[in-house]
Amino acid sequence: MKKEEILKKAKEENKNKDYASIAISNKGATIAGLVMIILAAVYFAYEIFTGKGTNYALYSLLAIYNTILYGYQAIKSKEKRGLHIFTSVIWGVLTILLVVSYFMGK
Repeated sequence: MKKEEILKKAKEENKNKDYASIAISNKGATIAGLVMIILAAVYFAYEIFTGKGTNYALYSLLAIYNTILYGYQAIKSKEKRGLHIFTSVIWGVLTILLVVSYFMGK
């Protein structure tokens, strides 16, 4: 493929894309995920110290979020692919354990 063809194809693929709004959305998702993790940790600590038990459903949602986040990064990114795969698998196993615990009533 010639240089001009590659340039033309790249322009067509990127037509009507606003990179500023994409960057803002990505940053917003990152902040939302971080706040979600902090809030889940606060809930978890509260449940431990008040003896209310553990809400496995809540933590399974947190875990599946991270499973998908790192899994998607492993698929789409060439940087740190091994680390993303490893992290996604660990979060995935945790998700499964939390879902099973939720339905088993433990």
